[in-house]
Amino acid sequence: MTEREDVIDHISHRAVVTAVDASAAKVSVSIIDAGECDACPAARLCSAANSRDSLTITTQDAASFRPGENVEIRGTEQMHRKAIFLATLFPCIILVAVMAAVFILTGSQGIAAVTGLAAMLLFFLILFLCRNKIAHEFQFQIFHK
Repeated sequence: MTEREDVIDHISHRAVVTAVDASAAKVSVSIIDAGECDACPAARLCSAANSRDSLTITTQDAASFRPGENVEIRGTEQMHRKAIFLATLFPCIILVAVMAAVFILTGSQGIAAVTGLAAMLLFFLILFLCRNKIAHEFQFQIFHK
């Protein structure tokens, strides 16, 4: 069995260190190639895409980074897939399931459509309210260039 050479195990971005807080083990970076995030369906959930100005990364090696240094930040492909699932696939499943169930129960397409949209809005509201609880699952790592 041969390994596929085109398998990507991480998502990476070039960045510049903007600030270092070694006592808190945090490094702030500004992403250089953030424009690539625009095509990603998970960009709304991704901390890199949402932090055009600065992204803070927690690392025990914070003291080894200096402002102005070019670095690479990486997120896992698993993290990327989970973000896509939460941003696109799961809401679509909710929409279709709720609309089908309501249509079967009421026979009204209008009520089914409005209820489906309300269920999606509720899902995104819950996701927004839980953002701090799931943020640890979407952390980038920082590497010297």
